[in-house]
Amino acid sequence: MKKSVPWITLSILVVVSISSWITYSLYKPAPPELEVVAAKHVVEVKPVTYSLRKWGRTASADINTDPAVLVRESTPLIVDPSDNIELLFNHSPDTVKCYLWEMETGKLAYKELTAYPLNLESSNIASGDYALEILAKWENGYVLYNTRIIVNDDKP
Repeated sequence: MKKSVPWITLSILVVVSISSWITYSLYKPAPPELEVVAAKHVVEVKPVTYSLRKWGRTASADINTDPAVLVRESTPLIVDPSDNIELLFNHSPDTVKCYLWEMETGKLAYKELTAYPLNLESSNIASGDYALEILAKWENGYVLYNTRIIVNDDKP
């Protein structure tokens, strides 16, 4: 019995090592989840383009399409110009920049909005239909998210 203890221990270590290696080799970093909140309305936003690395593993995706084209069919978040748009990440980024693209023309309307939360009024955002592009950077990479917002000024 005493002679079999080292063999059993060695067998357990080999099985643990192999299963750890398999888990590590299958691991792929995933982009953090994001919810965009404005006036108590919540929209979950999926990552579009990203490049991440963790534990020596990398993951990337690149959709080389205009944000206005990507979100054209999505349900827009309707906001007032006085609203703040909060970006709720499940893992807070080091930096966040937002860009607004006109849906009709596909042109960049407002670039590098860095307020966090995004204050539409202080950025002088005009009423309109926009694709909101969010660039979030972490120490281990970056992620681009896109969603559609309509800034609606109901004042006469």
